Amino acid sequence: MSYHSYTILECTNPELISSGSTFVKESNSKLLKIENNKSHFVTWKSTMDNEIFRLSLIFPEDTFTAKWHWDDDYYDRIIYSYEYKNGQCKVLGIEPEYLFFNHPEIKWNDEHYMAFRDHVLEYLKRLDIVKKVNGCFELDKLNNERDEYGYESQITITYENDQYMWTAERTGISFIEVSVEKKAPRKNNLEKSTDINEIIDSTSDDGLPF
Repeated sequence: MSYHSYTILECTNPELISSGSTFVKESNSKLLKIENNKSHFVTWKSTMDNEIFRLSLIFPEDTFTAKWHWDDDYYDRIIYSYEYKNGQCKVLGIEPEYLFFNHPEIKWNDEHYMAFRDHVLEYLKRLDIVKKVNGCFELDKLNNERDEYGYESQITITYENDQYMWTAERTGISFIEVSVEKKAPRKNNLEKSTDINEIIDSTSDDGLPF
């Protein structure tokens, strides 16, 4: 596991964590970007956690919300959410961060791809359940490790119409490999009707083909 983490930090007073703020200047973490008043950092070990904790003591009336994950957990990536206020830290919850990977040589319709992603995410949200056990959050998922008989399992979701079939293969908690294939065209009704007529013509007088 990497000791680097990716953190998204939000504050009830966005200026405290904005670019050029005292917090950013003094932080040992690197500010990558700011979107919708949320500051994105890459940090080392628990550096950001300690810095946010101290900031919440300096500004006790403000609330800081942080989401982070380890940067190289492709197969089992989980987002942890925390709330900091007046030197107190509360765990808000956990959730899988699903990562979609595809083959770069494959070209596809972006609109259809996004519909496919949404479809897959709806499935996974129903399969991956977060529970609170003894005050701690746990991800209750279908086991993908070897069982007592040596079997492993993975989740495969297909999404298709008359032209294309999309496939998502999920490994671990978060790694989703995407593929798409163009389907052979179906025969139209006229062709089907012709085929049936040919069969009828080839049958004997009693209606049987022999």
